[in-house]
Amino acid sequence: MMTVMQCLAVPVIVLSSLGAAVAQDTGSKSPTGPTILVPNPSSVAEPVSGGGPAPDVAGGPGYPRQPTIISSSFPDYGWLPLKYASNAAKMATFDATSPPLAWTAPPAGTVSVVLIMIDMESSSGGNPQDRLLWSVINLPPSTRLLAENTVRGRTTMLPTGAFQLSFLTNGYVGPLPGAIIQAHHYLFELYTLDKMLDVPRDVTLDQLKAAIKGHQTGQRGVLVAKCCTDSK
Repeated sequence: MMTVMQCLAVPVIVLSSLGAAVAQDTGSKSPTGPTILVPNPSSVAEPVSGGGPAPDVAGGPGYPRQPTIISSSFPDYGWLPLKYASNAAKMATFDATSPPLAWTAPPAGTVSVVLIMIDMESSSGGNPQDRLLWSVINLPPSTRLLAENTVRGRTTMLPTGAFQLSFLTNGYVGPLPGAIIQAHHYLFELYTLDKMLDVPRDVTLDQLKAAIKGHQTGQRGVLVAKCCTDSK
């Protein structure tokens, strides 16, 4: 008659044998499960969704205190292509195509990045807020690119927490009527800040500039485009 301990040992041996057989049949592979994707926090360049990899942007004379901003569609002080000025002939749509923009890494201590596009020749006597043709607010400092045709509104093309607006709508509006009669200059400004801005989504240009004041981590980056008498 087997002792109690001998009886208990039999199922243990059987289970061990079954485990070894299963491991041999599966080639000792680890059990499969859900794949968890962890973002890489050391990413040097994080473009907006769908924008592809951010291009290398050579730093200018003021870099890194002054980030360098460029466009692959026009040079600094060059003519803005008409594809980005659908409202220049007449105010036909709010769904204008925005140009692609890229920039160098911001200075140390930067928490957020703000892009502003203004018309430098807005009509005299008009509302100064009408100069704001595009702004993208609260971009994370890892972002290096705004893809062409960043659609307006709460789009997945912008990182979480970032939002955009112009004086007319919640996105890029571009050059307005009048620029095809006499060329205007359009200033793209890139501000690097030590905080996320707590401003409303309908913030005015004056309110935005006031919120930026005193929080810059370096000099603003600048890019100028002309439009639209000689634009093609």
